[in-house]
Amino acid sequence: MDVIRMLQNSEYFKEPLPKDTVTAMAYVPYQNAGKLYAPEQALCRGTLFPDLDKPFDPDCKKGGKSDD
Repeated sequence: MDVIRMLQNSEYFKEPLPKDTVTAMAYVPYQNAGKLYAPEQALCRGTLFPDLDKPFDPDCKKGGKSDD
């Protein structure tokens, strides 16, 4: 069993948002383990998680992520 599947089936897995959300309240979704960079790539990118890899590009109109 790989690490991702093990974490998803563990007590640490959380739904991204609470079941009973309240109108007009801000929520930050839980981040569950997904894909991971290899250690060497993570050091170069500054994060282990590709979902958090959002290089800043002020000219980009797609949420700050440029096309590599």
